[in-house]
Amino acid sequence: MKPLPPSDRSRRFIAFSLALVALLLGMSLGPTSSADAYSGPTDSANANYVVASYELLLGRGPGNSGLDYHLAQIASGGSSSRETMARAMLFGPEGSRNEVGRAYRTILGRNPDTTGADYWTNHLQRQDVVDLRVLLYASNEYWQRAGADNSAWVRSLYQAILGRQPEAAGLQYWTTLADNGTPRALIVAAVYFGQESLGRRTNAYYQLALERAATGAERTAGADHIARFGERSLYARLWASDEAFEPFYEEALS
Repeated sequence: MKPLPPSDRSRRFIAFSLALVALLLGMSLGPTSSADAYSGPTDSANANYVVASYELLLGRGPGNSGLDYHLAQIASGGSSSRETMARAMLFGPEGSRNEVGRAYRTILGRNPDTTGADYWTNHLQRQDVVDLRVLLYASNEYWQRAGADNSAWVRSLYQAILGRQPEAAGLQYWTTLADNGTPRALIVAAVYFGQESLGRRTNAYYQLALERAATGAERTAGADHIARFGERSLYARLWASDEAFEPFYEEALS
């Protein structure tokens, strides 16, 4: 089967999605791992979808073996096989290492050291990214970057996690707890797992995977999913949905 390059529509979709998730989740999407370039057969809905999945989830195109492997895996499995593929990319070594790099660059403004990158890459293959983000936001390094002051640190947390400045009561409450010795990690976790934060992240993943806002009911269900199973689990499920796959099916028919 003679390879054809990804369509302009697919490329525009990926570029838009990467920019949108960086804006909504506060992530800096830096360079990711390289691989052999794929000049790829994209003359079917599944092939277009696999190529788009590599670009969206790993920040690169698939190699020939990668496309062939995933095409075989999802050819007859529908959304469940698509979700398995998405989870393999997001939770695999490459996807996990990319996630570690993004977290360090976004929160601490630097790349991780080798020891930290190796440890967290291994951790993220089994656990959600929230553990890493909470510890980075709670770290002395982030506290210093925020201004080396508990009030300034709380303001920075609100802006980074909620995308806004704190109301007076919230600022006073969390600053007082920090001044009185409450571990910063507990404060970060409380803000991060609040309904406002979870709803905001749910909506960001709907925009990324489905190019639309979540409904009220979807925000509630998505927030619950993130709290129970983690962000990347929700991301994989949305990207694997029939709604996300439909544009590729329609494009293949046109």
